[in-house]
Amino acid sequence: MVQKGNGGNNRNKGPDRRPRQPRWAEAEEEVSRLLAELLLDGYLVLNNIPFPYGNLDHLVIKPNGTIVLCETKSHCGTVTWNSKQLLINGRPFSSNPITQVNRSIRWIRKMTKQLFGRNPWIVSVLVFPNADVLIKRSVKRINVLNSKDLLGFIRSYKR
Repeated sequence: MVQKGNGGNNRNKGPDRRPRQPRWAEAEEEVSRLLAELLLDGYLVLNNIPFPYGNLDHLVIKPNGTIVLCETKSHCGTVTWNSKQLLINGRPFSSNPITQVNRSIRWIRKMTKQLFGRNPWIVSVLVFPNADVLIKRSVKRINVLNSKDLLGFIRSYKR
């Protein structure tokens, strides 16, 4: 029997197999699993938070109150910066991830001010679990990292 929606490809199905998740969902789950390690260090980790423009992939609140916003991108290849924009495999992203992160920061600031009456310190991270990141500094105040560098960055970040 051919099922709709997968072009008749049933290789990921069977008695013990679930349909394969989209690459973006797998990348977000990988980052969620990594961030869960921070719970033992007294950090608060929130994943997949709905907000008016979609969802916030991950929020980490450090014991000192610093908020770390992590936006996960599932792109494969090489991430670089050409002094104007982020590139994946030498080409601009179809949707600007820096714009997306900045919109998320503005919303978090607005909600925190509304709820708690204060502006939080927010550190932003674009994390690429499936790509080589060849950027060694922040880009427009956004840290661009591979997932293997994420926990070390969060733990060592000092404001």
